[in-house]
Amino acid sequence: MKYPLRFLSLALLTALLTCRLPAEESQAPELLVGHPRFSYEGVKDIDAMEKALHDSLLAHERYSFSRSWWQWDRLRARFVDGGRKDRNALRILRAVLRGLILDWYAKAEAKGEGDMFYIFFTTNSGNKVARKAEDGRALRRDFHGGGYHGGWGGASRMRIYEELSRQKMLTATEEKLFRKIVHQSLEPRFLDFKKGAQSANNHSYGNGGGVALALKLFPDAPQTEAARAWLDRIWASLSGFGDWKEWTYYPYGPIFLHGLLDVAEATGRIESDRVLINAVGHRALAFIHGGGVRGNPNSGARIRKDQSTVYADPWNVGYYNVETSSRDGNFWYRLAQHYKDPEYLWAAEQVALGGRAPGGGASPEYLDAYRRRFGWFIERGIEPGEPAGGASIGLLSPLKKKIPERIYLNPGLGADNKPFAAFFLYEEKSGHLDNVAGHLYEYSFNGAKFLHTSGKYNNVYSGDSLKGGGTGEESLDLLLALHKRHSFPLHPDRKGDKRDFMRRGSIRHLVGLARAENNEAGDSFGQFGYEHYYGEGSRWLRRAVLTAEGCLVIADEYVPGKQLGDDYQAGPVWHLAPEAGVAAGPSERNWFDAPALDRAWWQKEAIRVLLLFHDDGVLQYGSLRQVQSQDTDPNVTVFAFRPVEAGRTERFLSVLVPHGSDASAGQVASQVETSITDPGVFTVTLANQVSVRIEKGKWSVGR
Repeated sequence: MKYPLRFLSLALLTALLTCRLPAEESQAPELLVGHPRFSYEGVKDIDAMEKALHDSLLAHERYSFSRSWWQWDRLRARFVDGGRKDRNALRILRAVLRGLILDWYAKAEAKGEGDMFYIFFTTNSGNKVARKAEDGRALRRDFHGGGYHGGWGGASRMRIYEELSRQKMLTATEEKLFRKIVHQSLEPRFLDFKKGAQSANNHSYGNGGGVALALKLFPDAPQTEAARAWLDRIWASLSGFGDWKEWTYYPYGPIFLHGLLDVAEATGRIESDRVLINAVGHRALAFIHGGGVRGNPNSGARIRKDQSTVYADPWNVGYYNVETSSRDGNFWYRLAQHYKDPEYLWAAEQVALGGRAPGGGASPEYLDAYRRRFGWFIERGIEPGEPAGGASIGLLSPLKKKIPERIYLNPGLGADNKPFAAFFLYEEKSGHLDNVAGHLYEYSFNGAKFLHTSGKYNNVYSGDSLKGGGTGEESLDLLLALHKRHSFPLHPDRKGDKRDFMRRGSIRHLVGLARAENNEAGDSFGQFGYEHYYGEGSRWLRRAVLTAEGCLVIADEYVPGKQLGDDYQAGPVWHLAPEAGVAAGPSERNWFDAPALDRAWWQKEAIRVLLLFHDDGVLQYGSLRQVQSQDTDPNVTVFAFRPVEAGRTERFLSVLVPHGSDASAGQVASQVETSITDPGVFTVTLANQVSVRIEKGKWSVGR
């Protein structure tokens, strides 16, 4: 997965920058390797290490104000949670504060730019590279401050200062200078608290934590009244709606959620508003399961191939190979600390280490990493507790609006061969995600992930040429309707006309149809529907059964509205993992086979998935290869489609069957029998052992 430089971890960034050290520093590279370390208790010459680190940080021409500080703050947390015993850690934190703030300010002052330095965020106008000071000078991002996102690390900076001050590790002159920098950073020439984000999102809360803690530590700072009023406004936005509205969890979720805790801690809301905070926490908890793999709308969280790096540094290297994984794990850690909640601790372990294997098994390396990462909880006798799980309708704003947002299908959340599938329901888009209502964004079983969204940034076409980087609706696992002038499923993205974008902004979730339930055998059923789905008056109903064996059966009914006439084609679209040597294009057969997109650390089997469409004699089948995605590996879009007619009920049936590599795909496909009757009864028989029946108001699984 490729990210811009700003997404690199600080450890990597430091490694890159140490190659450019002055000559005297390059003679002792061992002093600069691996910061922040888990422990500094064994360092013999901490004086030399502190100086070397300070000098190397100060030598940088720029650094990420918005992202680098979370790692240093986790070092502070290790020091505090470890009983404040590792005094050498304080020396490292002092080197960081001096190098990246106090002496960095002096470096700017030597250039006549000390008055331009700020450590929170700024609402000054400009672009991502530079903003304008009052006198027209350019405020350079990652030198003078961090631009609009610069406050994301603000709370971390303040907590590190607070601990160093508490431990009397700074001189009176340094404390006075830090106070000056804080005061300067809160002046109106940097911040107009009536501008920028005023509602509950990653911008406001990511930036708000530093401001909130600054007001607590320096109550005489400028604009305290305006700043507190802003903090009250963004909290009122959260409490008024009862939630936040950024559907894409990575990368925005961990930023927002850390900011939520930062603001709550600094303002006393961690206790006074614990009901609200726990409501938000438990909604996000539902996104996680114990299968070792994970997806979310707009992105799939890939697992790191080398778990030894995770075990070596479980505080800073997350289990998932995304920029925010370690930060995500630390949010759950912090939330578990505040509320002594075993389920939050369970979530923290899943995100940080991947969770235990079926039966609770784990390697000595895993258990040692758990001990080092979660020692605070071990000392207090708090153990992870698996949430109940089960098929359910996930609610946005569960305390107030109670909006059906997702459907979860599963018999539980444990790792013991429990299947998991999740659909996104809410029809409103967010600022970071186009309308993804109705799409299946995750399907996994036995530690293997078979489907996840291909990402909203996946497709833009020039004619039939796939360029990447757009918002094609065929990037989503859902039912697609497309004008016949296009080659199915190549949606025209932004270059179409009114014949192409009838789904966006017009569809309405039929809340009363939403169902999610389990039977006693551990099978799950989910149902949802939309009206005005590609055209006024069009109606889409999707029903799904996830069997205890991990098979997923999806029955679609679609009634096109009058405006579609005879000019449209429709059918289900799914996204599978690519496989070398498998050509894309039209297909004569009604099934496709693919390896798992990803596997849990404990899953060593070569598990695959067969996708089979019910053959009605008219459907056409095919596949295409995605070439670019911001959030996931490029995958393979597979599809079935046929002409549809306004007013006629169109039915489609898709079946996904996990299987081992010991059975050929053709053999597995030959053991799947499907039927659709005119009254709308869908049946599937799997290897003459499991039968699934879906009809209006009823579903069943027989064995």
